Amino acid sequence: MKPETEQLLRTLEVLNEHPSRIFVWEAEEQGEFTVWNLALAEGFVSLTDVDVALAHWQAVEHWGTPEDQTDHEYAPPRDEREDGWNAEIEAKRAELYQQLSQFLKADLQDLQAFILSVPKRNYKDFQWEHYYFCFYIIIGKTNDEKWLCFSQTVPDQVSSPHSKQQNSESSEVTDIKLLNAKTLGLPSKIHSILLELPPITLYGYYYGGYDYTYEHQIVHATATQKSLAIELALQAAGMLTVEKTNFEYALNKYNSRKLSQFFNSKLSERTLYSLSFWDIGYTYEIGQAPTGEWLGIQSPLEFEYNP
Repeated sequence: MKPETEQLLRTLEVLNEHPSRIFVWEAEEQGEFTVWNLALAEGFVSLTDVDVALAHWQAVEHWGTPEDQTDHEYAPPRDEREDGWNAEIEAKRAELYQQLSQFLKADLQDLQAFILSVPKRNYKDFQWEHYYFCFYIIIGKTNDEKWLCFSQTVPDQVSSPHSKQQNSESSEVTDIKLLNAKTLGLPSKIHSILLELPPITLYGYYYGGYDYTYEHQIVHATATQKSLAIELALQAAGMLTVEKTNFEYALNKYNSRKLSQFFNSKLSERTLYSLSFWDIGYTYEIGQAPTGEWLGIQSPLEFEYNP
């Protein structure tokens, strides 16, 4: 780490109430900071097989919930709902997923699938017990060197309303990126199949008056860089929010005003990243030092299920 960054780091450690949550990204050792590199470095990513990913997408539809309620129940199971789901619909969607598998393998190069989840070792960051949740993405490259990333939508019961309301500048940029990502470079056969897989309603924490549901579907994004295609797909999936912002710690305690001043005067490219894994997740409030390294604060996100 460069001496200038070390000095900023020491200041941040003094100002922050939780020194253990200090986040540092050393570009010379860790490479370019991207959401994908962050996920890899944090242990959120595991390589898997494309067919395993497709099978999981279908399993979620069969369960009707983000994960299998084998030893617990927080929402009505599929067979107890009147939501129109039946064996015929499931069989039709299974056939479409099989076609999707064939076309992905035929039309895309460098095809890979990944599991994204919070490692069990990280559960010490959270106060309450949580069920294991994971989701899957598939990434591949077209003949004209564009990267395509596909993801299931991700339930989000942890992000604050603020993280969902971007300022007007960043919101406009994000909308343009997602529009381009959704409309460019998708092979017609794959596009046709996705149109035949409309969203279906799944239940998150439903009992106890939470009444949480979300729309499960397969979303996608396109970019010339692999990491950007993944980042855009995760935004489209509802798992990731990215906000360019000034940090204002309004609470008048434990150096909050000094902390705001530090971020806004010492660091550029200030960005809030929120990564949600259904009922747990993390925020990263970071900025770039003049040396090119990144500093900030990582904070856990947690939902308390108390029916």
